[in-house]
Amino acid sequence: MDVKHKGFTLIELMITLTVLGIIAAIALPNFKSILDGRKLVGAADNLYATLQYARSESIKQNTNVEFQLNAGAWCYGIDDEGGNCDCTNPATCTIDGVIKVYDDSDYGDVVMSNASVNEILFDARNGEPDSAGSFTFSLPDGRTKTVNINPIGLVTVN
Repeated sequence: MDVKHKGFTLIELMITLTVLGIIAAIALPNFKSILDGRKLVGAADNLYATLQYARSESIKQNTNVEFQLNAGAWCYGIDDEGGNCDCTNPATCTIDGVIKVYDDSDYGDVVMSNASVNEILFDARNGEPDSAGSFTFSLPDGRTKTVNINPIGLVTVN
């Protein structure tokens, strides 16, 4: 009578764990690069959305909306109360009483390496910005994303 055993041996388990360890060691550096890339895209996309939101709120509320940037340890905010937004003091940057401040804390190694303007005022009548500008985010490995806003308020990401 032949008895069949189901399962696997200790040697098979050790070989499987060794192979998984080698694959993980090879994949880990690539995974960090992917995560860094997603943080870069996230920072640019968040700025894009904030500028679009500020423009739309200026038209919707029929009031000027200010975008204010602090490029040091970068942060930015938007405000509908006229000229007092300071992203280092979040309570000063609100839309309809809701704080609208964003900073580098969620984006790891992403730095704002170049900003052509620090303040944009969106006109209440048509949402046009008072100045055009570009904002470049970068990673230490050289990858960059740039958010541009043109004189009529079109926001793009490259």
